Amino acid sequence: MIKNVIFDFGAVLFEWNPAKIVSTFTDSKDEQALLLEHVLNHPDWLSLDRGTMLMAEAIPRCAARVNLPESRMEDFFEHIQSSLHLIDETYDLVNQVLSLNFSAYFLTNMSSAFFEKLNERHGLYQLFDGGLVSGKELTIKPEAEIFELLCQRFDIDPSESLFIDDQPKNLDAAKAFGFEVFQFKSPPESCTSIRNLLNIN
Repeated sequence: MIKNVIFDFGAVLFEWNPAKIVSTFTDSKDEQALLLEHVLNHPDWLSLDRGTMLMAEAIPRCAARVNLPESRMEDFFEHIQSSLHLIDETYDLVNQVLSLNFSAYFLTNMSSAFFEKLNERHGLYQLFDGGLVSGKELTIKPEAEIFELLCQRFDIDPSESLFIDDQPKNLDAAKAFGFEVFQFKSPPESCTSIRNLLNIN
C-alpha cells in the first residue's frame, strides 16, 4: 500500500525544457547551440547538480567555453532560474496528496543555489514533508546513495512509496531500490494516471 509519494522537480513539478530556455534567451541559433552543448549538456552542469562546483566557479568556466562575457553568462543563469515555472497540475496533485494523508517528499537533481531561489519563491520546505536536493548532498540520481539517504533521513519504506520522475535511468534506479515508479510525461495525463494509481480520483 502506497503511503509516500516522492516527486522529482525538473519536468515534473517545474518546467524544464532546455531547448525552450535557450531559444527564449537569444535569437541566435549559433548561440543557442553553444549554450545547449557547452552549458546545459556539459559535465559542469552535473557538477553543479552534485554540489561539487559552485555557481561562482561555473559561470566563468562556461563563459570562457562559449566565448561570451561573464556578465552575459550571469544573465543566462538568471534566465534559467526564471524559466523554472511551477507546473500547476502537479502542484495541485501535491496538495491533494497531502490533504489525503499521504506523505509527500521531493528528490531533485539541482544546484543548491537554484533550489534556494525556488524555495524562496514557493516555500518548498513548507509544502513537502521533506526532501533531498542533490547539490546539498553531494550525490545525484541515479546513484543508489541518494535513494538510500532519502529513506534513512525520512524513515521511508520504498515498498510503501511511489517515486515520480521523467528520466528512465532514475526510475530504473528507484525500482531497483524497491520503489514503485511512474514516468512523468505530459502533466494533465500523468497527473490523472497518478491519481488512478493512488485511488484518489
